[in-house]
Amino acid sequence: MKKWLFILLVCTTAFCQERKPLQGKVITGNTGISNIFVINKATGAEVKTDALGGFAIPAKPGDKIAVYSNTIEARDFAISEKSFIEIPYVVEVDLKGTELKEVVVEAKVTSQSLGLVPKNYKFPTPAERRAKRYAAAVPGFGISYVINALSGNLYMLRLAAKYAEKEVLIQNLGNIYTEDEITAECGVPKEYAKGFLYYAADNQQLADLIKVKDTGGAKLLMNELGLKYLEVIKDE
Repeated sequence: MKKWLFILLVCTTAFCQERKPLQGKVITGNTGISNIFVINKATGAEVKTDALGGFAIPAKPGDKIAVYSNTIEARDFAISEKSFIEIPYVVEVDLKGTELKEVVVEAKVTSQSLGLVPKNYKFPTPAERRAKRYAAAVPGFGISYVINALSGNLYMLRLAAKYAEKEVLIQNLGNIYTEDEITAECGVPKEYAKGFLYYAADNQQLADLIKVKDTGGAKLLMNELGLKYLEVIKDE
């Protein structure tokens, strides 16, 4: 009798750990958004939302999914048992502001030509500006800090700063590696390359190396992370 109970328990546990389709929808406000990438960070599986923002991706409680595109702010969501009860599982994101790709000034008057900044000055990217802006609002104890704390905005500022910094890190990794180089140097299959970047971006040591521009150290660590990531996707 005990033997059969043990077998039943093992089978039940194995069934519970299996991934099943998570029916979800990506929205901003009350509107579904199409062509948004959804990645299961635990497996590297990736899908794209349909015309109404809907998606289906294999997942289980404990997994994390990343939602991103060039039109929204990237976000991560933790999957729980409740995520499968809510059909669809709704994830809400914020749209990025419209940014001009190029501004042409016929008179050739620039901040460099006026001597306001050095000629070789490297202007921060939009993601870097957002990260600095959000971070600046947190450590001080001025009027804006008190107002944000009382209104509940302080938590949101910290959260936004976290995602902005992660977005900068992923952009920097993309500048170091192409998808082909990730496959060649880190051994990660090309179809899992984007998922690997999100996996690597969670590593604080890698973030510190990128911050101090230690590209050599970052590449060595990326090779180690590649081996770990291969173990993750091999077990799925």
